[in-house]
Amino acid sequence: MKKVIIPPIHTYCTAILLAAASSYAEETQRIVTVGGAATEIVFALGCGESVVATDLSSIYPPKARELPMVGYVRNVSPEGILSMEPDLVIATGSFGPPTARQTMEKLDVDTLWLPKLLSAEDLRESINTIAEELEKTAVAAEIIDQLDTQLEDASVRAQQWSNRVPKVLFLLEPPGPTNSGMGGGLNSKADTLIQLAGGQNAANAFQGFKPISAESLVSMNPDLILVGQSDNHGGSPQSINAMMTSAALSGVNAIAHGAVHAVPLDDLAFGPRLGEAVLRWNKHIGNISKLD
Repeated sequence: MKKVIIPPIHTYCTAILLAAASSYAEETQRIVTVGGAATEIVFALGCGESVVATDLSSIYPPKARELPMVGYVRNVSPEGILSMEPDLVIATGSFGPPTARQTMEKLDVDTLWLPKLLSAEDLRESINTIAEELEKTAVAAEIIDQLDTQLEDASVRAQQWSNRVPKVLFLLEPPGPTNSGMGGGLNSKADTLIQLAGGQNAANAFQGFKPISAESLVSMNPDLILVGQSDNHGGSPQSINAMMTSAALSGVNAIAHGAVHAVPLDDLAFGPRLGEAVLRWNKHIGNISKLD
């Protein structure tokens, strides 16, 4: 007869306690996210309940706005982060100032440092990095599959106007009679979005975000102008209307054809909704291509 060995009762108890402790730790993990993309990714992975604080750039999902803030992504307070007693900090490459990052790196706090998100590949890498840490790789695969499908859809549509690629200008703020606007040049998130959506950046004479005067706008002569808007930032309906009715700008292609549109400012967040943003911009560009 085969001998059956029954472990002592304390072995079972220990196993149960360890499993319970592991489950409890997972459920009560305290995460601080810094950077809108980091916050959005954690929530998209289904771990939003573990987030105890974010920063001012984290405006999506709406629940993130209800959490304590540790500053703005480029001006973070390490003390504020520590006051939340986090088990894990997840920060994008825009985390600053440099002294704050240096302080965080010296502290005994687990931190995931993501790259500066300027491409779709940066986003995929960030999603996978966070998912591996939070053990959500299956969910990450679904998010990335959806992103890739949306980007492919935009690319296919853009083939329709590949012979004459419209010039697109993204403005954080339109230029006015007495003030300069702010536009996205090369190697900016706006530039990446324009290219993914099938356009070419009209602001190709500078890098990043820089002031744009009315004279510069005339010189660029974009076919399409997209203006970022949010509750408290970006172009207002009044500033957009002032630009569109300016006599000095009446010869600009986009203004002459009424091709000026507001888009959500957090299209620049470069989170899991990047594909939605690209398709939105792609649709505007496609409408312009029909005018030729």
